[in-house]
Amino acid sequence: MNQLPRPRRNCPHADCRYHAPGGKPRVIRHSRFQTKQGVRRRLLCKVCGRTFVNTLGTPYYRMRKSHRLFDQVAALQSEGLPQAGIARTQRLNASTVSRWLEKAAAHAVAFEAEHVELDDPVEIQLDEVKAYGAGRYDRIWVYNALEVWSRLWLSSEVGQRTLRTTRVFVTAVRDACRPGVVPPLVTSDEFKYYEQALRRAFGPTAVYVQIDNRYAKNRIVRTRSHLVFGAEWKHEAAVARSEDSKRPNTAYIERLNQFMRFACSSLRRRSAAGREGPDALLGHGELTEAEAPAPGRRVSSGG
Repeated sequence: MNQLPRPRRNCPHADCRYHAPGGKPRVIRHSRFQTKQGVRRRLLCKVCGRTFVNTLGTPYYRMRKSHRLFDQVAALQSEGLPQAGIARTQRLNASTVSRWLEKAAAHAVAFEAEHVELDDPVEIQLDEVKAYGAGRYDRIWVYNALEVWSRLWLSSEVGQRTLRTTRVFVTAVRDACRPGVVPPLVTSDEFKYYEQALRRAFGPTAVYVQIDNRYAKNRIVRTRSHLVFGAEWKHEAAVARSEDSKRPNTAYIERLNQFMRFACSSLRRRSAAGREGPDALLGHGELTEAEAPAPGRRVSSGG
C-alpha cells in the first residue's frame, strides 16, 4: 500500500478563510478511498466544511494514470519529441497526450506567476527568438529573460515584436525581481524598443547596456557594448559584481534560446513543424523551463 499523504496546512478553496498561508491549520484527515494507484486520503477543512484530496490544485488531480507517466510525457515534450511520437512510445491516445500537456503548461504558467521572485539580481540578459509558423502566426516571437548568476529563467512572453509586447515582457521581468543596493546589470541586443520599456519599468534601479554583435559566415567576428542609461559608477559596480561575465554580453540568453530551438520544433529553423499560436508557444516554453537542467549555481527564489 502506498504511503498516505500528510494533511495540507491550508484549505485549497479560494473562498475559505484559511486558503491563504498563515493562521492555525484547520485541515484534518477525513476518510480513505481506493484507486488504481493505491489508497488515497480525503481531507476535511473544519472551517468551510468541504473535503478534498491532496492533489487538488495540481496537474495530477483526477488522473487515472500514474504521476510518473505524466511527468515522463512532459519531459519528452520538453526534449522536442512530437506529441504523436510521445503517444506511440508511451502507448497513450494522442488526445490524452495533448490534454495532459495543456494541463501541465497551464499549471507551469500559474506557478511561475505566483512563486518566481528573485532577491538582489546581479546580471539580467534579455533576448527574443522567432517562431516559424504559418499565416497570422508567422510573425510570432518568444521573449526570454535569464538572471545569469542564479541561472533563473525569470520570465517569458509570446507575441509580435512590438512596443506593447516588449513593455509587457519587461514589466514581468521587473515584477520577478527585488533589486538590492547595487542596481542589476541588464544587457540585450540593439532591439529598438528595449530602451524605452526598460526606462519605464526599471528607471534608475538598473543599468542598461546594449550589445552590438557583427556576424560573418555565421560567426561573431566583433562585439561592442555601450552604456544606454545608468551612471558610470553604477555600471562599474554592476560589472564588478558579476562573477560570470568579464564584460557585458548576451551569451547566456543565446544559449537558452538555442536550447529552446532544439526543444520546440516551431522554433527550429527550416523545420516542417505545424503552426502554433501564442498560448501553445508560451505553454511549451514554461514546460521547457520546468524540465530544463540548470547549469552552474542555483539559488532558491522567494515568493
